[in-house]
Formats: sequence, C-alpha cells, structure tokens
Amino acid sequence: VAIPVDGEKHNFHYNLWEVLKGGAKTRYQWNVDAIHTLKEIEAEGRLATTEEQKTLSKYVGWGGLSQVFDEKNENWKKEFAQLKELLSEEEYTAARATVNNAFYTAPEVASCMSQALVQFGFRGGNVLEPSMGIGNFFGTIPTPMQRSNLYGVELDSISGRIAGQLYQKANISITGF
Repeated sequence: VAIPVDGEKHNFHYNLWEVLKGGAKTRYQWNVDAIHTLKEIEAEGRLATTEEQKTLSKYVGWGGLSQVFDEKNENWKKEFAQLKELLSEEEYTAARATVNNAFYTAPEVASCMSQALVQFGFRGGNVLEPSMGIGNFFGTIPTPMQRSNLYGVELDSISGRIAGQLYQKANISITGF
C-alpha cells in the first residue's frame, strides 16, 4: 500500500463542530461518495489523503436507509439502480443485510464516552473497538489517549475497509468478532 502524499500514515480525527446531519437522501449520497472514494483509493493501491478521509468519515452505513433496497419504491428508483451498479453482488447483499443492525454511534456520543475514560484515569494502552463500523470511537479519542494501540473488528467489508483508510495506524480485522 502506498503512503499518503504527506509521507506518513495518519489517523482521522473528527472535528465535532463539523459533524454534519442530514436526511435519508443526503445520508445515502454520503455513503455513495464514500464508496466511490474507497474504490478509487483501492484501485490506485494507496492510502487515503486527509481530504479523502473527510469524505470517508461521512459514511453512515445502511441502517435507517432500507428504502434504497426496495426496487418497487418509486422515490428511490434512481438510487436503487445506482447502488446495484456501484457495489459488487457480494457487497450489495452484505449492505442489504445490515439495514436492521447497522446503526453507528454518533461521534458526539463516542467522544463523551472517551472523555469519561480519561476522567476515570485511562491515559492509553490497548483499545479494542468490536463491531466498529467505520470507527467513530477511534475518530474521537481525546489527546491523552491518542498514543494507544488501536484494534478494531468489523464484519462488513465496506465499513471495515473504510475504517482501515480512516485509521491507518490501527490494526483492523474484517471478520466476525
């Protein structure tokens, strides 16, 4: 894997003032943009740049977006066709299967939980994020914990691959936990 333009692997960190909110169509578009970016990066055999990480970080999974998988839904016909074309058959099947269980912890909530760990005296060590999605807990780790060894596990291929691009210094496994 090629090193990013600045020469070093780097982990993404959320600026909580810039975390966006959006409706179903907006969240769908964020997902598509992130998948396009991921596939481009992988095709070029390199790691994501800081700018690309911002796009990847907007991926919200398919929980709450079940309508995009309904080919009879007139309001989502264009998106249904676009997604079928964008994803491999295996990726599409996996994405559809996550509709009922892929709800990512918001970065704001993850940040509060990490801050609580610091208040309890944790200053770093080994950190495991099972069922990590794209890794919102890693993306909100407070400064005292940023030297931690990060380990993540994610079953979904797209989410796990995005997490690998966002947290380039982490050890991420795409497998069941």
